Amino acid sequence: MWPLGYILGSPYSPFNLEQQFPNFNWRDRFEDLLALESGKTMISAVSRQNEAATAARIRNESVHDDISRINQELQRNQDYVVLLQNLREVSSRRKDTAIVAMIDNEALPVQKQSAEMVIARGKALIATLSDLQDKPASSYKMRVPWITSLISSGAMLGWESMVYDSADGFLADVYKTDSSGDGHMFSEMDLATIFTKGYRLDFRSPVWSTYGGFYNNYYPQIEQLCPEGDADPDAEHTYNTIDNICPSVLSQLTTVQRRKSWNGSIETRVVLKNRFTNGKEEEKTIVNDASKVLEEVEKAHSSVKDRHSAIGLALWELSYRKQKDALAVAKEMEDEEVE
Repeated sequence: MWPLGYILGSPYSPFNLEQQFPNFNWRDRFEDLLALESGKTMISAVSRQNEAATAARIRNESVHDDISRINQELQRNQDYVVLLQNLREVSSRRKDTAIVAMIDNEALPVQKQSAEMVIARGKALIATLSDLQDKPASSYKMRVPWITSLISSGAMLGWESMVYDSADGFLADVYKTDSSGDGHMFSEMDLATIFTKGYRLDFRSPVWSTYGGFYNNYYPQIEQLCPEGDADPDAEHTYNTIDNICPSVLSQLTTVQRRKSWNGSIETRVVLKNRFTNGKEEEKTIVNDASKVLEEVEKAHSSVKDRHSAIGLALWELSYRKQKDALAVAKEMEDEEVE
């Protein structure tokens, strides 16, 4: 299953080599090898430079957006902690030991752990910016987008890819367009496990973990917070909020055609077909411009992050309202007990 099987399973895969010798640009070298094998010339220095400039800009924007989200998460975490502390104070005065124990042993430790994880994520993002200074575009890409970029560059002729929003990060179905059946499905998490922890990929029956058809995975959280179901106005409000969030890309199909142009040169035409969470579809065609392909791919990734963040905010607001209601009820009960 060349070259996909080699990339995923060989000890000489660029993903393995970059773990052992991180100062060498194994990804670009491998792409040049595939380009020569497919009858193309190696990727030009100008194309590499343009794509690297685009990648650096996108990466900086993405990291700064992520850090902004992290700051917002930390503020929400602090607001929730203050609410819990107020509820604990009222419950303590009322001698409600069950609520006090729940807050001390469960709720506050969970918030502390959550804040520590968010802070660690922020530090890792900042470190990423410095680590990737003046690096080639391939270094900015996660493993799944890099594999699909081999298709869009024309280096993997006869292959297509469909990338899905997945519970395990982006999930790719990479396959040959002939009837050979060659291909495989893998997620970003799969590849991280293989190439950082040394596990082997099972080529027999990959687990399907896409959100396609299961995108409403937030339902159980709403049902837990709103056991009365549709009779609870907070549940209806949260469902409506999520339904009105800007749709994101659910899947992106990458296909490539090579054609001879009017002047005899060979054009690489990349067709990107996006399917959105609201069922709409769009198609974009890009000719001989790797930096533009990268930009469009990253737009899809960004739309997914924005939607996930918005859903997370809606769920947090629901949880905060419920906790605020609990505090109001506790205060009312305290006032009645005083009277």
